[in-house]
Amino acid sequence: MPAEPRTPAQYWDTYKPCRGAGEQPAPVADRFEWTQYPGHGPGAEVLGHPRRALDLGPAEGREAVFLARQGVATTGVDFSAAQVDRASRWWKDAPGLKLVHAEAGDYLAANTALFDAVYSVWGAVWFTDPELLFPLVAQNLTPGGIFAFSQAEPPPVPTGRSRCTASGSKAGRAN
Repeated sequence: MPAEPRTPAQYWDTYKPCRGAGEQPAPVADRFEWTQYPGHGPGAEVLGHPRRALDLGPAEGREAVFLARQGVATTGVDFSAAQVDRASRWWKDAPGLKLVHAEAGDYLAANTALFDAVYSVWGAVWFTDPELLFPLVAQNLTPGGIFAFSQAEPPPVPTGRSRCTASGSKAGRAN
């Protein structure tokens, strides 16, 4: 019997993607999605017109590659080695896309380049203490930069592995 996951990254490597085991073809990346419902809600326009964007927890990389294809220099940082490896194989030819295996807070603390937009679609914002993460995000935004995220509501009682769902989003602008 395999060992139970002990860290959030190990949990993510074990239980995501929700689409099943085995190598899958790359997902379609023709729209920026904030929820699991295609075409529901706003798209990339929430981010304004960034030249440089940071995706905190890109998993499959759909939103990051969508932005990169629009000419936005996009960096995706994910703490799951399995996700970064798979997304790197899928999107290896996407110009302007960089995928990094790191914990979001560690990456932001060491980063020296500023981003016009930092976003998270069910990513690091969901897993990281906002009192630690949000100040680091603010330090990495250009003046007037945008920080936006969507995430699922937590279940009333944590149950371990659960279905992927989403219900809301938040956006803000850096001063």
